[in-house]
Amino acid sequence: MSTTAPAAHPTAPVPPVPVPAAPGRRDVLRRSWSLARAEVVLLRRNRTLLFSATLLPLGLVALLATTGGERLRTADGAAAVVSLLTGTLLLLVVFYTVLSTAVARREDGVLQRLRTGECSDGEVLAALCAPPLVLAAAQGVLLTALAAAVLGLPLPGAPLLALAGLLLGAVLFCLVGLVTAAATRTVESAQLTSLPVLAVCLLGAGLVVPLDSLPPAAAAVAELTPLAAVLELVRAGWAGAVDGKEAVGQLLTCGAWTVLGAFAVTRWFRWSPRP
Repeated sequence: MSTTAPAAHPTAPVPPVPVPAAPGRRDVLRRSWSLARAEVVLLRRNRTLLFSATLLPLGLVALLATTGGERLRTADGAAAVVSLLTGTLLLLVVFYTVLSTAVARREDGVLQRLRTGECSDGEVLAALCAPPLVLAAAQGVLLTALAAAVLGLPLPGAPLLALAGLLLGAVLFCLVGLVTAAATRTVESAQLTSLPVLAVCLLGAGLVVPLDSLPPAAAAVAELTPLAAVLELVRAGWAGAVDGKEAVGQLLTCGAWTVLGAFAVTRWFRWSPRP
């Protein structure tokens, strides 16, 4: 005699499928901290990159100390020196370090593996950019203290405006480094792909050729380059000669470049090794 199991009632409730809980803020911070700490260890092992990110800015202060003269002790001279130091930190410490690190991690397959784990894209990129940002901030404090002690620079007249320029510049050049990494095949070729960015930023910011010596149309275009707007904010904040209309325009320029950079990273950043 065969027996059959009773059929389930057609209206019996179906047990709900458990939905994984969204990661809490503490979990996000924990993962980001672990990734950033690993990036710091890897940066310490790269002696060439660490040399260019630490000793070159310090050497710039020593050079200014021997060639600056009394002009550095004026408000305008101090603003010019601080903008030069800021440009050096943003280009060498933030931009080039982020560029080289992103390419190295991508070609080693690290980014691709991290993306398949628990970490989100934003956490991975934030951890990748954290060591250069911390290094640039520490060097900014150190270089400012050295410049004040050795060069006799006065204190900033509008520190909040100078700080806003530094923060916007740090975020912006992290994004520029990530975008440039998308067009860079190897770590060695980063020396070539970074040249157009360095040239545009140095020329546009007036660090190579003063903007006053350019034709008005060329100077107007140069003022719209990423580094130019950042350094104008830093110079105005340090000299204390703040023009509200110009400051708003420079803040809008930096914000527009930041939004454009964030869009470019989400659109073109490569996570897997290039063929």
